[in-house]
Amino acid sequence: MLWSIATVFRNVRSYSTGSVQVKRRALPTTTSIEYTIPDDPYLLAKKFQQVSQSGKLDDAVAIVMQAKTRGQSPIVWNLVISSYARLGRLSRALRAFSEMRRRGFPPTQTTFTALLQACALGDSDKAVDIAEQTYKSMDTFGVKPSIINVNGLLSVYQRKHDMKKALECFNELPSVGKRAPSLATYTILASMCRRQISVLYEELAQLKNGHSTDQKTSDQPFHFVSIEENTSHSQRIAIVRHNIRQTFTTLLDIWATYASDAEHRATNLDSDTDRLYFDTRLLKVVLKACHSVYEDERPLARKGFNIIAHVYGGTKRVDENGAVTNSVPLAVLLQSNDEHVVLDADVVELAIGLCDRGKRYMNIVRLWASLNEHFAREVEPLRRRFESEVQEFTELANLPNDPTQRKAPKMTMFRKRRALMRTPKYSVSSDQPK
Repeated sequence: MLWSIATVFRNVRSYSTGSVQVKRRALPTTTSIEYTIPDDPYLLAKKFQQVSQSGKLDDAVAIVMQAKTRGQSPIVWNLVISSYARLGRLSRALRAFSEMRRRGFPPTQTTFTALLQACALGDSDKAVDIAEQTYKSMDTFGVKPSIINVNGLLSVYQRKHDMKKALECFNELPSVGKRAPSLATYTILASMCRRQISVLYEELAQLKNGHSTDQKTSDQPFHFVSIEENTSHSQRIAIVRHNIRQTFTTLLDIWATYASDAEHRATNLDSDTDRLYFDTRLLKVVLKACHSVYEDERPLARKGFNIIAHVYGGTKRVDENGAVTNSVPLAVLLQSNDEHVVLDADVVELAIGLCDRGKRYMNIVRLWASLNEHFAREVEPLRRRFESEVQEFTELANLPNDPTQRKAPKMTMFRKRRALMRTPKYSVSSDQPK
């Protein structure tokens, strides 16, 4: 049974989170040196930021605690809660929320975003329960949840590896309005799927080595099909493989939903619905997963070829008059702003590597041509790294169809490096969204 948020916030001294005891200590009220206490909320917020950024968070909080109530504001208390949240100090964040409410300041969306962040970064094993009740309590405080708050809840599920609840939460989101999924929503879910694939491969490796996987850990994978205690060894392996396939299929569905949603919003934008942008972080998550499952689920992994072409171009389409034209790349259609990276070396490496594994050399040639056409500015710093290699793939793509007349593909430095990376746990960098 989930806790009541009122119970959590009312219990000032301490509360139990199962195996972990989290104490609700009082906030600091004394400073290490003497400070002037501003009477103006704006100056108090500025003072808090100045002192906390100097590495004296306890002093900064004590200044707020010593300030007169008329000199405080919701913004000041949001700064206090956010500072504790970034450090994963859930109990202190909850206590700061209690102090905020005790002084009569109403919480805002920013308040709940910070509390959910504290749940995600904290080490309490009751963090999911607290986060769910925190999110549900927003209506009680008259605060309408936004997609930022939803993403905060999803981040808790991500950190605590609760994929089932994350998918259930996503399925309840509306397709329009302020709670419609954002780029961060899709990135969080895709990252969860890729992480699950990695953990499932670790479980599969243990089974192949004859080790048991019954021991529960904090990184326990989500199983679409559960493994019963009396299941035979061979059946366990088959079930884990099935779960890998299902998780990867779910990841492809998330991408397809994102792409369809993004295209729809780009052409039929509702006034209350924010447009969806493109960023390489989401695409890299998908392509890394394609590499991870390539040897075991080749037909599914090869769908990555179409995803690459959809995003960056290189495919043809037939219009209503029967004329064949180049399709508009998704990354061009979505018109990403300066906050998002539309192309970088990692995503090019992943894309070329995947096509190389499938011997889709012409795909590489078309991809590079499309990148030069549509993303000339982004390609320029990458030209020295990839252009000579693309030229080699161009030669391979133009070889005769007769296998007896083909020469063995040249193993360049890049191709050798990619060959070494062809493992189920393929990784370039972290998927964790900022």
